[in-house]
Amino acid sequence: MKKEIKKIAKCTTNILGMISMSIVGINAIDGIDIPYALIIVQVIAVIQGVIGAYLIQGKLWGDNK
Repeated sequence: MKKEIKKIAKCTTNILGMISMSIVGINAIDGIDIPYALIIVQVIAVIQGVIGAYLIQGKLWGDNK
């Protein structure tokens, strides 16, 4: 069960990264403005940080057996 959760967490982090980069890239194009783009990217970064902390704590406590 833990392996499945960790796999889902890694995929989720990657997908969130792609969404974040898409928002930043589209927002950088002249004439296209995404409302609240900076706030959206910041929230995604926080979510990625929480998921990353979960994945790292498993390695620190030796749960990756």
